[in-house]
Amino acid sequence: MNPNELADELEAQNHDYWLNLMLDNVPKDIDKREGSIIYDAVAPAAMVSAQQSLSLANIIRETYIKTAQGEFLDYRAVEHGTSRYAATNTEVKARFNDDDGNPVNVEVGDRFASIAESPIFYTVIKANDDGTAEMQAEESGTIANSYLGQVLPVTPNDNLAWAEIIEITIPARDEENDDHLRARLLNSNSWVAYGGNVADYLDMTSKIHDVGATQVYPTWDGPGTVKLVILNNDLMPASSTLVKKVKEEIDPEESTTQGYGLAPIDHRVTVTAPEAFTVDIAMNVTIVDSVNIDSIRANIKTSLEEFFKSLRRDWSTVNPTVGRGYSLIVYRSKILSRVMMLEGVANATMPRLNGKDEDLQLVFNNTTSQLPVLGEVTVNG
Repeated sequence: MNPNELADELEAQNHDYWLNLMLDNVPKDIDKREGSIIYDAVAPAAMVSAQQSLSLANIIRETYIKTAQGEFLDYRAVEHGTSRYAATNTEVKARFNDDDGNPVNVEVGDRFASIAESPIFYTVIKANDDGTAEMQAEESGTIANSYLGQVLPVTPNDNLAWAEIIEITIPARDEENDDHLRARLLNSNSWVAYGGNVADYLDMTSKIHDVGATQVYPTWDGPGTVKLVILNNDLMPASSTLVKKVKEEIDPEESTTQGYGLAPIDHRVTVTAPEAFTVDIAMNVTIVDSVNIDSIRANIKTSLEEFFKSLRRDWSTVNPTVGRGYSLIVYRSKILSRVMMLEGVANATMPRLNGKDEDLQLVFNNTTSQLPVLGEVTVNG
């Protein structure tokens, strides 16, 4: 019997279980019917026993990483030398103009708000001299990851006529959920992070909250060189702003190899973003009579976007048995399987990927790291 089965058994010990167990131990010549003296005497005790069984079941579940939840899982994480990843704040780039369209400079600390029923508030964290600035969302989490467009000044500025967010430079992430934290804890002993090995660099970048995933290429340009290829929290190629931020934290440019960052002494670290590898998909589908082809196309696009996101989640999985440690193939059969599972699709042909009737093997080597991104989806039906 494993702990989960024991917890299930304890949960099954409800009020009726304890009541019947107690009454079974009462002599048969005593009245045990509901409302009798003995029944009324043991019923409250049965309720207390049932509550204790439930509490014991919860204790057993919260004791082990596999079944612990919430704060109990947080305590287990601390025992393993880590903690739940906190939600981060979106960073954006904005531009500011006067009535004539000329650049207007703002100051660090100025506040702006998006145009919405529930506005997102931003604070300027870096002001440039060209009428642009870097701002950070005041609310943590992914709520600000998708907002581009006009913002209104909260801090008065008489020269300002127009303010607009033009780029999401560093997307945020939400607080790490139980499943993700549990998976990290259960896999934490597979690799020992030590002395600048691959696991050590993965551990370094995982603690930088703006990095969503990392590939590590050791000795990519000779002894002592390390290349880090990083994604943002949306699992898309990191922006130049994020690349620079990670470089400064791991191995500062002005003191490279000197050990003033997280990298060990004499390690020369290069940080870059992967090459987006766009995959165009074309296929024929047969639909049931009652379904509109346009709705099917929309559902297929949504399903394939989720499929490609799952590929990007696997993008950084280390496989020491292949090439430079990474391998990823876009299989046509898996795309077909997802399409066939959609309601309203009766049949479908094997898809063509980038105009070819073959699976796509992504490239991972010292100079190139490709990231699969869904391109144009053509559905004929």
